[in-house]
Amino acid sequence: MMVWTVLRRVGLSLALLLILAAVAIEPVSAKPKFSALAVDARTGEILFSSDADGSRYPASLTKVMTLYILFQEMKAGRLTLNSRIPVSRYAAGRPPTKLGVNAGGTVSVEEAIKALVVLSANDIAVAVGERIEGSEAAFAQRMTRTAKTLGMSRTNFRNASGLPDPRQVTTARDIATLSLRVQRDFPQYFPYFRTTSFAYGKRVIRSHNRLLGRFEGTDGIKTGYIRAAGFNLTTSAKRGDKRIIGVVMGGQTGRSRDNYMIAMLNKAFPKCVGGTKLATAIEGTKPGPSAEIQVASIESPPVSAATSKPAKKRRAGRADDQMPEAEGDVGGLDSAELAAQAQSASGLAGTTYAAVSADQADLARVSGEVASPDATPQVASLAPTQATMSAALPFKVKKPAETQGGQVIVASVASTWNIQLGAYASKKEAQDALYAARSASPKLFSDKQAFTIEVKKGEETIFRARMSGFTAKGAKSACKTLSRKGVDCSTLAPQS
Repeated sequence: MMVWTVLRRVGLSLALLLILAAVAIEPVSAKPKFSALAVDARTGEILFSSDADGSRYPASLTKVMTLYILFQEMKAGRLTLNSRIPVSRYAAGRPPTKLGVNAGGTVSVEEAIKALVVLSANDIAVAVGERIEGSEAAFAQRMTRTAKTLGMSRTNFRNASGLPDPRQVTTARDIATLSLRVQRDFPQYFPYFRTTSFAYGKRVIRSHNRLLGRFEGTDGIKTGYIRAAGFNLTTSAKRGDKRIIGVVMGGQTGRSRDNYMIAMLNKAFPKCVGGTKLATAIEGTKPGPSAEIQVASIESPPVSAATSKPAKKRRAGRADDQMPEAEGDVGGLDSAELAAQAQSASGLAGTTYAAVSADQADLARVSGEVASPDATPQVASLAPTQATMSAALPFKVKKPAETQGGQVIVASVASTWNIQLGAYASKKEAQDALYAARSASPKLFSDKQAFTIEVKKGEETIFRARMSGFTAKGAKSACKTLSRKGVDCSTLAPQS
């Protein structure tokens, strides 16, 4: 009898353990719930909807609200782009994705904006909240109050970053509302959401948002991911005088999420109404009486590149971040998704030439702005010995030189002085040098064309990083400036 009693107790204990294990595993293994929404930003009309009011985890879409409140502080004059934001021990200890500032360090407000938009840095999101409200908890309360005021009636925030918290929930309709209002209320700051890369210390950090440069007219705004949420995305795009906002939540992979967004917006765009103003609210929402309503157009002048400051070198790091970390919960990324995120910037829409890589997508990433794909020259690849190039190229080119001492120069920009930032073993390394130079001195290079040249010598291939559009004096001045920053630079006369 005693033996049976012991066995019964053991059996009950094992059963209880199995039940508890099943309960613990279920939220991780459960398939994220899906929602999608497309909105005419001019009228607020819903053009497409799939469970738009279903409760979802926002993940790093949370940071759009963090930025909205930061913009409020800037508009009120309490902060400027140059104001410093201290990073506490708590903020520095947040899990990736993060900028990696040591406890006690600081970042400028502009660095914080770019870190939130481009890298989706959790440490900086917390630092912003602490700077504004004293603690992340108090900041989250303000985030929720602000959400209710904007008409985001089904949203609750518990942190500034979007890291996992079962109480932090929203809906596709509420995220669309926030995406509309951040560009309506702060047109002077919204262009930051189309930033594709920025330099911080020795790193060049690239955006998670693959629709920038891929889908026609895209000009923001944010991606998000944690395991419980799946892959989230909110997008703003403009074609002609039509503007649309799309939200996709619960995607199984980043690629499938992006493809769904593209298909949804392509179908919805023809239904949009043209105009210059943005709607005050989205269909089905009611902003509170104290909501900040501004008669503003997103077509207002963008933030000038001249306002950007060179990034402070606050910590050692890699030369670039070729593989951005997953936003929030890195454990949920499979190898295929990591590989997709690791793709070079050259994977975006554009034209790659066997002779010269100077497509619009490349130029957009150097400038930090996105070229419209319909302006991308569609030119077939050219063999190195061909003597003609399409007139669709955005600049003049000379004919490839004949073999000179065993070295074949495939193509080069002509008619203006160029500067060269070195020769590299891969196209990506050459592009990175251009990105870093542009980010370090945006005013100097804001109107210059950046390109890479492939040079073959026997079996060896190198890639030269160049910028064009200079006068002789301007080229020498640019090289002098770069040399002071430790960048190798040489000037090249026209036809070099």
